[in-house]
Amino acid sequence: MSEFDGRKFSELIVYIARRLGPEAALGRVKLAKLLMWSDFGAFERFGKPITGATYEKWEHGHLPRELLLAERDLLANGDIATETVDYYGKRLKHITAERDPDLSEFTEDDLAAVESAIRQYGHESASYLSDLSHHEVGWRLANWKEAIPLTTVFLGAGGVREADIRRGEALASSHGWN
Repeated sequence: MSEFDGRKFSELIVYIARRLGPEAALGRVKLAKLLMWSDFGAFERFGKPITGATYEKWEHGHLPRELLLAERDLLANGDIATETVDYYGKRLKHITAERDPDLSEFTEDDLAAVESAIRQYGHESASYLSDLSHHEVGWRLANWKEAIPLTTVFLGAGGVREADIRRGEALASSHGWN
């Protein structure tokens, strides 16, 4: 739907890591959710995502397809660092920014969407955010490792029963929509 902007995606990772201090325990799962809520929130509010990343259905919720490569490159360039810390008895690779982000490509709307995601979810645990993302209709409707369309943000969260999903599948099949 929107072309992926790798530079913006990487700068958004640095921005989120810079904004959240060590008390926020920013690991990969939490980062993935903050990226997702930033992109989906921007799409919902302003009609276009920030980065154009592709979010897929994985065990811990929405995962940007591009995250692992971007994280690897940012680590290799010294833009971010990870430190293994004890977080309530679990080992966590906490992500920190080693520099300030370059925000020159971000609009005010982009930053508003990111700040909204950070305010709402930045200090929640990764397991809570993972569970919360499992209630998103897009995640529930997608197959394993399948892309979740941004348009599913308009379907809300949690209000779809299994019977609704089966009825939708039957209608799609009868009309040749699948």
